[in-house]
Amino acid sequence: MAFCFALATIFAMWPALTNGQPFFFPDTTAYVRGADLAIARVVGERFATDWAKDERRTVEIKSAVEPSDRKAKPVQRPVLAGRSLIYGALLYLGALTGRMWLAIFLQSVIAVYLTYLFVTRTLGLDFRCFLVACGLLCLATSLPFYVSFLMPDVFAGFLILGFSILATTWDALSHPERAATIAILLFAVLAHATHVMVLALLTALVAAYVLLLGRRQWRAVRPLLGAATACVVLALVWEAGFAFAVKKTLGTPPLRPPFLTAKLVSMLGKPAVARTCSSDGFVVCRFQERFPLDTDSFLWSEDQRSGVFSTVDLETKQALSREQLRFAMTIIPPNLGHVLSAVFQDGLRQLTKVGLDEYCYVNGLGFFRDRLPTSDFLRMTSTVAARSKVYVVFGNTASYLSTLLGVMVAAALLSPTFRRKKNGPGRFTEPENRWRAATTILLAGIVLNAFICGSLSSLNNRYEARVIWLIPLAAATGLFALRQAPKQSALAHP
Repeated sequence: MAFCFALATIFAMWPALTNGQPFFFPDTTAYVRGADLAIARVVGERFATDWAKDERRTVEIKSAVEPSDRKAKPVQRPVLAGRSLIYGALLYLGALTGRMWLAIFLQSVIAVYLTYLFVTRTLGLDFRCFLVACGLLCLATSLPFYVSFLMPDVFAGFLILGFSILATTWDALSHPERAATIAILLFAVLAHATHVMVLALLTALVAAYVLLLGRRQWRAVRPLLGAATACVVLALVWEAGFAFAVKKTLGTPPLRPPFLTAKLVSMLGKPAVARTCSSDGFVVCRFQERFPLDTDSFLWSEDQRSGVFSTVDLETKQALSREQLRFAMTIIPPNLGHVLSAVFQDGLRQLTKVGLDEYCYVNGLGFFRDRLPTSDFLRMTSTVAARSKVYVVFGNTASYLSTLLGVMVAAALLSPTFRRKKNGPGRFTEPENRWRAATTILLAGIVLNAFICGSLSSLNNRYEARVIWLIPLAAATGLFALRQAPKQSALAHP
C-alpha cells in the first residue's frame, strides 16, 4: 500500500516531470518573491533565495528616512493584498530546496491523500478502487496539471473535497485523519480569498439544510460547522494581521486591486457609469473616456488607452481601492436587475470554461524574462511547454471529455428515478447514501466556485478547471459504490 501510494503521488505530477519544470503563471512571481522578502527580513539575508536577491524585481522593503523628517516614506511599488504569504511560503520552500519541486510534491501528496480518504473512508470502497480512481484522475482530468502548477488554485478543489469528506464521514475518520483534513482546509483558505468565500458559503448551505430539513443530523454536523467556521475566522484574522504588519513595516497598507469596480464597469458599461458619475465624484470617473473595458484590461493593462489601475500613480491606485465598495453601493441599486442577470449569466458561462490554456509558454516567454531569476528562466526556455502546445491540446481534450462523461454519469446516478431495489423499495445502501450526500456537496462547491469567480473577475478557464476534476471523481466512485451495493445487500440479506 505504501509503495502504491508513493507511485500515485509521483504519477500525479506527470505534467511537471515530463515538462522538465513545474508550471509558472504570471502571479507566481508575486507569491514567491513576497514570501522570500518577508522571510529574509525576519530571519536574515542568509536565508534569501535568488528571488529576493534579484535586483531587477526586488521591492525596497526598508523605508527611507530623511535626517530632518522622522516619518517613513511609503514604497512606490505597493504590496498587493490577495498574494498570500502562506502559499508564498510553500513556494519559498520549493525555491530553497531547488527548482520548486518540493512545492508540487506536497500538492501531489495532498491530492492523493484526499482521494484515498474519499474512496476508502467516505465510501467504504477497497484499495483497488482507490488506485483506479487515482489513475483516472491523473490521465483524464485537469488535476495533475494543477498539482504541477505553482499557484494556489489546486487548493480550491482540495477545499471542496476535504469539506465533503468531513461533512459525510466525520465519525468514521480517526483523530489524525480529521486533524490533517482540517489543516488542509485551513491552508486553503489562507492561500486565497476566493477559497474563504467558497468555504463560508458551503458551511452556510450545510447549516441551512440541517436546520430546515434534517434537524436530527444537527449533532453530527456540529463539529464540522465549528471547524469550518474557525477556519474562516482565522483566515480573516490573518488578513487583518498581514495588513497591520505591512503598514507598520512599509508605511502603507497592502493595496487590494479594485476588482469590484472593474467588474461593475465591465458588466454595466459606459452609460450606467456616466449616470453614476454625474452626481458623485468617484476617482474612476476620471477614466470614462477609456470605457467600455473588460475586467482584466481595467486592472492589468499598462496601455494608457485601454487600462486604468496599472497605468496610474500610487495615490490614485489607493483611491481606486478605497472607493470600490462605495462605488458598488451607489451604482448597483439603480441597475440591480442588470447586475443580477449579468452575475447569473457569467456564473453559467464560467461553469463551462474548463480549458488548460495556461500550460504553454510559446507566446508568453517575454513576460517571464525579467520576472524570473535567470537560472529559472533559462530552464523555462528548454521545457516542453516553451516549445509546443502538447499539454494544452491533450489537457483540453481530456478535461472536456471527462467532464462531459462525468456530468452524464453523475446526473444519472443522482436522478430521482434511479432506485436501487436490493434493500427494499427506494432504499439505498450505505455507500450509495454517502456518495449521494458527498457528491451533492461537491457539485455545490463547483457551482459556488463558478459564481464567485465569475461575478468578481473576468471569465477565465483557470477558475473552473481547478475544481472540475471533482466531477469525474464523483462519477467514477459512484459507479464503484453501485457495483459494490449488491455485495453489501447480499451480506445484509443472505
